[in-house]
Amino acid sequence: MEQNSLELIADKLPERLRLPLQRVRNAVEDKVTQITLRADRPVCLYGPNRMYCLTENGCLTDAHAANGLLVPSAKEIEQIVLKLCDYSLYTYQNEINSGFITVGGVRVGLCGKAVLNDDKVTNIRDIGTLNFRVAREIRGCASPLLKKLDPLKGVLICGAPGSGKTTLIRDFARQLSYRYRVSVLDERGELSAFSRGTYGFSLGLCDIYVGYPKGTAAECSLRSMAPELIVCDELGDRNDAELLLHSMRCGVSFIATVHAASMSDLRRREITLKLIETGAFHTIVFLSSDGEVGKIDKIYEMTEADD
Repeated sequence: MEQNSLELIADKLPERLRLPLQRVRNAVEDKVTQITLRADRPVCLYGPNRMYCLTENGCLTDAHAANGLLVPSAKEIEQIVLKLCDYSLYTYQNEINSGFITVGGVRVGLCGKAVLNDDKVTNIRDIGTLNFRVAREIRGCASPLLKKLDPLKGVLICGAPGSGKTTLIRDFARQLSYRYRVSVLDERGELSAFSRGTYGFSLGLCDIYVGYPKGTAAECSLRSMAPELIVCDELGDRNDAELLLHSMRCGVSFIATVHAASMSDLRRREITLKLIETGAFHTIVFLSSDGEVGKIDKIYEMTEADD
């Protein structure tokens, strides 16, 4: 990327919040996975199994009640939301209604007061929390895993939040695109970091569908791009099992990610159990949560998968 994720995040903040973050950037660049701003509460930086608070003079502390902590105001949160949306909330309304905004590959989670119409969220007001997920491009991080499996048999990559699933699958797609026809379903814009007509991260020769619902993107790809592989991040919707079955019937393999820390966790939830019961995934990979991107904890072949 021309601008890394921490620079992009800092650029969206008012100066009072931006300068302290820039001062600690070198210290946290390879460690922080999320940065959370809460109105009238300290700025928090999260890494693997660790949380820090940011001080006004650009230092880190693990004391959440220390003096001199950097505390955003509700007005500053409002200003940041407007800047994230290029001062056009309407343009991002669908994303806002889903609880996030994606900017340059960085997904920003939103918490506030839901506005409902017929039990559907039509807006979020009084946003009080912004959670920035730090995106990274690490070329070659998928190489060790690629040597251990056959991507054409279907691969499901599992791990806890912050284990590097998105970073890993991004490099998977890039490397595989030089061997196969690969379509990427980039529903939230995180994989490609698409912004203003350009891609911030390299996905090689992939055909990229940005912002489409996964089902619509898959249908378009199957109809017109003749993919051998479809890559997507974060399965878990109720319609995803049918999506996998339809793609299998068309002779296309899937490489995807899902939130699950163990095989028992994967099987305990109805939606994820349905995903593995489709037979779309011959290999299930669990990532370590120790902070090293792409570090393999366990690999299961579905003929032997158990708790």
